[in-house]
Amino acid sequence: MAKWVLQGTVRRRSSAILDGSGNAELDFDVFTANTRWVITDVLVLTDQPQTQAPYPTVTIYLGGLQQGQAEGASWTGNQDIFRGKLEMTACDTLRVQFVGGLAGSKATVTIEGENYLWR
Repeated sequence: MAKWVLQGTVRRRSSAILDGSGNAELDFDVFTANTRWVITDVLVLTDQPQTQAPYPTVTIYLGGLQQGQAEGASWTGNQDIFRGKLEMTACDTLRVQFVGGLAGSKATVTIEGENYLWR
């Protein structure tokens, strides 16, 4: 009988430069149709100095950039950790949106969790 089998951990990282308005968006997708990720931590940061404003707000979306798809937000997106449980399949995109930060700063997102394979 087929079932989800734990394959180990998943850890993915992506970066982008905040545009002239201090905005950026980073997307994460599951590799294949028979894979499921259970994300437990989303780490967000920028390389701007800790005491230099403006600090970006960060919102995490599972799916489109719509209020009903939001999974959490932070007013201090220059260094924060989201903890919880997000289940992603091949149909889902995890989108992390930085808004209103220090233009030209590098924004980095790291997602961590468990990787399952349908067998």
